[in-house]
Amino acid sequence: MHTTNIYINKAQFIANLNLIRNKIGSHTKLCLPVKANAYGHGLVNMAQIAAPHVDYLAVACLDEGVELRRNGIRVPILVFGAFDDQQISALVANNLEITITSLDKAKILADYCYQAETICQVHVKIDTGMGRVGASMNEAEELVNFVASNPVLEMIGVYSHLAASDSPNRTLTELQIERFTHIAKFAKSLKPEVMCHLANSGGVIYYPESYFDMVRPGIVSYGYPAHPESALELLPVKPCLQLVSHIMQLKQIAPETGISYGHRYVSKEQENIATIAIGYGDGFRRLLSTLDQHVLINGKKYPIVGNICMDMLMVSLGKDSAQVGDKVIIIGIDGSEEIQIRELSDKLHTIDYEILVGFTSRIPRIIV
Repeated sequence: MHTTNIYINKAQFIANLNLIRNKIGSHTKLCLPVKANAYGHGLVNMAQIAAPHVDYLAVACLDEGVELRRNGIRVPILVFGAFDDQQISALVANNLEITITSLDKAKILADYCYQAETICQVHVKIDTGMGRVGASMNEAEELVNFVASNPVLEMIGVYSHLAASDSPNRTLTELQIERFTHIAKFAKSLKPEVMCHLANSGGVIYYPESYFDMVRPGIVSYGYPAHPESALELLPVKPCLQLVSHIMQLKQIAPETGISYGHRYVSKEQENIATIAIGYGDGFRRLLSTLDQHVLINGKKYPIVGNICMDMLMVSLGKDSAQVGDKVIIIGIDGSEEIQIRELSDKLHTIDYEILVGFTSRIPRIIV
């Protein structure tokens, strides 16, 4: 057994998906993004749990989609990312639905299909205001028309992405919804059964008018709404991840004893120090060394002291005692105390996403 593990609460994850299902209604499909190792939770495990409860999965790249197919995932999978010519055959062979972002890409894909005597299932991506990828509004109708009328390209979907759906300022989101509504109507005039999808996590929570035929809630499915104070009233999801380590060594140190690299921390009195088996090599950021971060041991908060190392960190227990092997909650609940992802992301001036996807592959993900 590893000393440090990420535990995934299967029941809570499914409960989150059911909450989203109930919110969007029976006529709207649910696509779960599992890109970036399922937001750090474990690509294959989370996809296997989710598959009976969702209509679609979405990944960022070919490799993620292939990994799911190799592990027996059979639900439809949309690949968000761009493709190059060398990847097309693998995308087709693994029955992955391809994103088309431009007329040039559509023509490349169509040429391949004619030569290979096959048909590709595709989703057309429109840039309604994200400024990232997709056909511009000026190009959108031409691209949709080309794909819809091409016999070797099966237009399964048309989609876009909301840039500010979690912002209190609604102006951009409302504009994007208006733009996408126009494109969706055009696409359905050519192919009534085409699936139009726009809503991300913020869209699901705050903008029912963004649901269209399918929604793609990412981080909220794992229990992390962007603005928990207001969002949880509308969609009361809970985190399904807990990061747990253990005490690997205990020592009592005298006053004026330095701890870790550079002796940034020097004890003022005799105290007990616990060494914990997690470090920045696991994705627990070294910057937290100076940000008054705590862990939970036996239901009580204790501060990290000294610089976080690659594989270990040290915690001051003060005068308290503990045992080698005692559980250490890095993220999660212990008794009446809790350490949330948001605590780390706020201190590091980043977002929950970056913290979650930063946990490295050497931490096992265990379903409980």
